[in-house]
Amino acid sequence: MSEPETARTTTTGTGTPTTVAAYVSGFPDGPREVLEQVHAALRRAVPDGEEKIRYGMPAIMFADRYGIHFAGWKKHVGLYPVGELDPALEAEVAPHRARKDTVQFFYKDPVPYDLIERVALALAARHTA
Repeated sequence: MSEPETARTTTTGTGTPTTVAAYVSGFPDGPREVLEQVHAALRRAVPDGEEKIRYGMPAIMFADRYGIHFAGWKKHVGLYPVGELDPALEAEVAPHRARKDTVQFFYKDPVPYDLIERVALALAARHTA
């Protein structure tokens, strides 16, 4: 997997953002608005989750080592890791599955922010139970 395409602003001087806000703000119009809405959906689902940058991408943590990550790419935003969900939710996510644990939403299509929120809620419930 290549590095997400962006012109990021950082505070480290290394080209790596140190906050979710810095990561998102480094994207051009269009993708940035999508990333802002994805971030907002994840915050609604996990309001008490710690925000951090892990593996070069924003993460909202559910517990000490479990969380959901999102990343902006040239043509889509991805969510990681999204393991298998309950059958009804999995059926809704299936058209967006790119790999076993990856979900992609293309900028050219309407992004289902409510689905992103429900996926985060399901994953948070799994990892904090």
